[in-house]
Amino acid sequence: MSQGSERSERGYRELERAQRRRLWLSVVLPFALALIVVAVFIGIALSLRSLAQVAILSDALLTLLVLCPSVVVMFPVVILSIALVAIVSRWPGRTRSPLRRIEGWTAMVERNAEGWLGQIDGQVLDWAVRLAPVRELLGAFDPPDDAIAVEGDE
Repeated sequence: MSQGSERSERGYRELERAQRRRLWLSVVLPFALALIVVAVFIGIALSLRSLAQVAILSDALLTLLVLCPSVVVMFPVVILSIALVAIVSRWPGRTRSPLRRIEGWTAMVERNAEGWLGQIDGQVLDWAVRLAPVRELLGAFDPPDDAIAVEGDE
């Protein structure tokens, strides 16, 4: 094996080790900490003898859950998103082609929508020009300007 390939192999192993470390720090560790916090709160609630102490703990937890519902609800989503990003980052070549197809599709939809909106705009302008004399005829039924001024003075 040449010295260059040994360096690249070592670099690849270091990169993979760093990726695993980031995965551990961003997915597994927060999940484990959340489980530990829940277990600690359950243990504290079970070890308290007085109902007043349990009530204080339950009030604190209820306040926390009411004030921070998005944190509680979004926690699994965040963990899942981070895990999916970690998984997808291992497939750099496989995701490039579908993303290019999606970019092409959105560009095509944008071009079509601009064309349709241009046609609609043209039709609206054509009809506005055609109906302009009718609008002037409808003005015959409007009250005179001096009648509006007299009503405003009262």
